[in-house]
Amino acid sequence: MVDDSPYQLLQSWKQKKYRKTNYDNIHACYNDLKYIRIKPKSNITLSPGFMSIVLKHPKEWVMQNFKLENDVTLCNETHNVIYFTLQECLLSEEEREYKLHIKNGVPNNEEKWEIDI
Repeated sequence: MVDDSPYQLLQSWKQKKYRKTNYDNIHACYNDLKYIRIKPKSNITLSPGFMSIVLKHPKEWVMQNFKLENDVTLCNETHNVIYFTLQECLLSEEEREYKLHIKNGVPNNEEKWEIDI
């Protein structure tokens, strides 16, 4: 997968077998990494570790990697399901001072949240 574009990588993340978690807004796939999908207009807190996410920029898809050194609340403020991976991070519903906002989503009718695979 080293040669995959960010868009192709995102498509492979979407094909994972996600399962419900203890959090209503989160589905996860535990494989070589923790693959996470977060419901639109929701948030989750992440403990320190590493996060990778593929986001649509105006003219291209971009892979962004974050080293989280403190607990941070990830806020999906878009109308879309967001996919990302985690390493060494735990999830929590307890909101924290530090926030990472994902904004400017456009509704995407092909994404459905309540799909159990």
